[in-house]
Amino acid sequence: MDKRKMITKRTRIDTTIRGAGSGAGAITNGPIQTRPLVALLDGRDCSIEMPILKDVATVAFCDAQSTSEIHEKVLNEAVGALMWHTIVLTKEDLEKFKTLRIIVRIGSGVDNIDVK
Repeated sequence: MDKRKMITKRTRIDTTIRGAGSGAGAITNGPIQTRPLVALLDGRDCSIEMPILKDVATVAFCDAQSTSEIHEKVLNEAVGALMWHTIVLTKEDLEKFKTLRIIVRIGSGVDNIDVK
């Protein structure tokens, strides 16, 4: 017997749900992906970072000397931070960042980041 004839065609679930209710929208696969927020914490020039990151992330240029100068939105939403050497991040400072996943130290050394 031909195997192609044995396979029954199944109705797509997204088509069924979309047509079932009044005004039901399309099903998305997970949450809507937004551009990650990356903070350039210190430094006065972001001419190198902006062209690289502009298509993949939203960049917040902070020019801060301490975390008290960083906007609340950046502290709550930044997933990445780039830093030069003028800002120091203590353990308490790092705890202020709610969603921070990575810190990139531009230059060398980590003497201004509490890595313990």
